Amino acid sequence: MIRGVAACFAALLACATAGAQTPSPVVGGETIGTPDLVQAACAEGQVVYYTAQSDQDERTIVKPFQQHFPCITVSVISAVTGRLYERLQTEFTAGKVQGDLAILTDEVLVQRLIDQKRLRPWTAPEDAAYPADSKLPGWWYAGSGSLMIPIYNTDTVGKTDAPKSWQDLLDPKWKGKIATSPITIGGTAWVQYDFMQQKFGRDYLVKLAAQQPKLLSAYNLAVLAVARGEQAIAVVSALNEYPVRVDQGAPIAPLYPAEGSPYTNYPMMLLADSPHPHAGELFANWYLSREGQAMLVKTRGAYSVRSDVAPAPGNPPLAQVHPWNPGRAAIQKEHDALIGEFSSIFGGH
Repeated sequence: MIRGVAACFAALLACATAGAQTPSPVVGGETIGTPDLVQAACAEGQVVYYTAQSDQDERTIVKPFQQHFPCITVSVISAVTGRLYERLQTEFTAGKVQGDLAILTDEVLVQRLIDQKRLRPWTAPEDAAYPADSKLPGWWYAGSGSLMIPIYNTDTVGKTDAPKSWQDLLDPKWKGKIATSPITIGGTAWVQYDFMQQKFGRDYLVKLAAQQPKLLSAYNLAVLAVARGEQAIAVVSALNEYPVRVDQGAPIAPLYPAEGSPYTNYPMMLLADSPHPHAGELFANWYLSREGQAMLVKTRGAYSVRSDVAPAPGNPPLAQVHPWNPGRAAIQKEHDALIGEFSSIFGGH
């Protein structure tokens, strides 16, 4: 009984302390919540963030949030989308949800979570800053997103010899020298292969498979394979390529083919029955803010869909690279069929 009273007193004291030191909900001139939301988030004191983006990058991105809200600790748990989705399903089935919010790269899997009532309805204060094709009203926003582009090793491939188009990847001289990832890693890869099939036909995928590409379990591994000279070329997410090229100075160069480049939204969503719902919502609101998106761009070289957030240094404006996306309806309609097609062509990956 004494322990119970002590625990209650400690909780009340924590809430009172948080209330007395409640940070402002205004960040960079943008209001990302109400004072009540901030106070409740501080009382919870923690947010558990599941992300399909790089663990190291995310830990850098969230630093300004933790400076603004020192009362909240952000725990980052990173894995590819497929694994995160499986983890979420396991947690919900067991009735032990540990995460508060997530970024996944697959809109179809996110829709399944909505249909299963495993997401919490949410309209962010920054809703108006997000174009219609970068959100599903009431459920998710494109907290991030990426182009899929070819890259090459500048030490082993001369600029004149480097492929200039997607069709150039089928040149016999690149056989066994291309790295990428299979369609099963998430929505980014799915859009990559849908782009190839929609633009150039199924035969393109057949010919690409005949090039014997090395299919790695994550795009960052494909980037590193090129950076180390183990592979000459890779098709990767620009989010994985940019930090290695710019921050680490690796001998790699991106290509922006005239046919365009596939682009995918990375939906950010709030999880139902989460342990820290207020902290999760405040953090998500911050991530979508101008400051949060600018930090994302600076750290990862990502493109923000917000018109008031400039591209990263060294990256062309998004419109200049002719981004291509099939749209939410097409993704949902064709999702499973394309995965089956990929498996039959590439041998079960």
